[in-house]
Amino acid sequence: MYMASNIKSKYVYSDKIDDFHNIDTLILPIGGVDRFLFIKDTALNLRDILEKNNLKKIIAGKINEDLKNIAKEDNIILLSYLDEQYYLYSNGYLTAYVLFKKILNDFDEPIYDKKILITGWGYCARAIYDYLSKLNNNISIYCKDYHDKKDLCFHHIPYESLKKIDDYDIIINTVENNIIKGNLYLQIKKDAKLYDIASYPYGFNLEDASKYGAKVEVLPKLPSYIPKSAGRVLYDTIIRLIEE
Repeated sequence: MYMASNIKSKYVYSDKIDDFHNIDTLILPIGGVDRFLFIKDTALNLRDILEKNNLKKIIAGKINEDLKNIAKEDNIILLSYLDEQYYLYSNGYLTAYVLFKKILNDFDEPIYDKKILITGWGYCARAIYDYLSKLNNNISIYCKDYHDKKDLCFHHIPYESLKKIDDYDIIINTVENNIIKGNLYLQIKKDAKLYDIASYPYGFNLEDASKYGAKVEVLPKLPSYIPKSAGRVLYDTIIRLIEE
């Protein structure tokens, strides 16, 4: 609601082709366009808007090859708000905040003595570590990227392989790739709390989790639990892209 109300107050906000006149910048929803160039969640086709307007910039969420191609053909600047540093950083902290609250609610006792493993070292993982490290000094990170490992070493943050996955009471995945699968589930503590905040196909292989009786909480869209804050971040990101 925050995003929509603020956009409406300053810009044309519509799903009707007749409302698009003299437009040089077009903002698309997070889903972008499908392979036929229909704008997600509308009956609008991008080609119809291009015919009626002299677009110079398209700001979108997800960008597929079809959108890239038509932007290139028409010499249109194409930007994704989902790739912006400000959005990634701010959204990471919103994600971490909601997850932090959930973890505290899931335990009947303090978590300061729990051993925690976070998989990945992207924006969300760093924000989650920042929140949890205020209460807990037993946090390790698993990641594969050389530069991420170097960053962990520089900040004196423990790096761990999955060989000691049986040590952890809380495992939080932020990686969009099945890295916890198969026999690894036999090593995880039966009472460990498992959280996956990544998008499909997730870091926990859910089919294997079900096979081995492990319960994984899949939480891919945590900022949606605080919609006003999430909308403000998205709005601020788009305004930055419009004005740059």
